[in-house]
Amino acid sequence: MTTLVHTDSRNYQASTDKSLVSTKAFNEEFYTYRTSTSALGVTTGIFTFVSGATATTCPRGRVLHLTGRKLYPDVNPMNTFAGGAAPLTAKKFLVSVYDPITFLTGYIDPMSNTFAKYDQNLPNFFDLGTSGAGVQWPGGGAGAELNLADAGASGTIANGGTFDAGYATVGQVTSNTGSTGSITVTSTAVTANSKIFLTSLTAGGIVNVTSLAARSFNIYFHSILGSTTVNFLIIN
Repeated sequence: MTTLVHTDSRNYQASTDKSLVSTKAFNEEFYTYRTSTSALGVTTGIFTFVSGATATTCPRGRVLHLTGRKLYPDVNPMNTFAGGAAPLTAKKFLVSVYDPITFLTGYIDPMSNTFAKYDQNLPNFFDLGTSGAGVQWPGGGAGAELNLADAGASGTIANGGTFDAGYATVGQVTSNTGSTGSITVTSTAVTANSKIFLTSLTAGGIVNVTSLAARSFNIYFHSILGSTTVNFLIIN
């Protein structure tokens, strides 16, 4: 049973309207907390990983809502990690969050660089992060230009191959054959009406986009000067 300490009811509604977004897979920083009391009246706090939490169910770009529950070091007991050495190496202030996609709930360290503030002043039941692993940038404009969680994608591949950029809207691909030909880039960010901008980082490298379609486009390499590296930007 979770011990609630120092929860300020006056700020409860405000706290449950706030959200965090994961910057990477967070399954190894997602804890269940319970307490047990010995016959001598000593209470022990026990952490376990949240059941069902994996790199797939807890991906980068997932919006997590605060529930208002908190754990305080030296107030709530934090003693053991069931099943082995604790990755939670020190007593820390922890907050409870829930994932509206998987419905998993657990405690995280809000000061970890795995989590960033994500507040659109929306109610905590608003369903965010449903379209793929990313969430849309909330900064205004036409919408859907960039993914907040998009750190880009890169790879080296032979002409005629397919490079999977995932949901990235920016990335880099290198042709390793040094001959003319095309590489197919697949990305869930691409639509038939997307604007694709290419920049060759190789002197003398000439490239252009062909075969633009939903979820894919081709980069045609005209250079035969060796491997050619190209940056791409997808705008919708």
